Amino acid sequence: MLMLHASSHREAPLISQDPLADNTDLYVFRSPDDPNSVIIIANYIPLELPEGGPNYATFGENIRYEIHIKNSTYVGMLGGAMDDITYRFTFTQENEDPTTFFNIRLGMQNLKTTYTCEKSTDGGMSWTTIVDNGVVPPNNIGPRS
Repeated sequence: MLMLHASSHREAPLISQDPLADNTDLYVFRSPDDPNSVIIIANYIPLELPEGGPNYATFGENIRYEIHIKNSTYVGMLGGAMDDITYRFTFTQENEDPTTFFNIRLGMQNLKTTYTCEKSTDGGMSWTTIVDNGVVPPNNIGPRS
């Protein structure tokens, strides 16, 4: 029997204190273009809508976001089943105008976030960078974004 762990929507008491680390949803489905591959979509930061501004949450620079994929039931040296693939995302932010708290101001993106994505296929013993300086789109602030 395969055990799955579901994401939460702020009902878990501890994660409600750290919304930047809250993985709210995870979707996995076969690619419609290539049935031999899957598409994985992970959502973080719950319940954020355009009307919730002007302050919007961003990915945390001191948070390690990871997606663990288990394709087999292989038991590793330590006795537990090891992940077959792990993707790790880290984020960096640059505030181009530190005199304001607005993420988008005067039609320009003020707070710019980039990410690095690394992949491990050996239980986290080694990592390969597969995306460097990926651009995170700005928060959806409604029609003006």
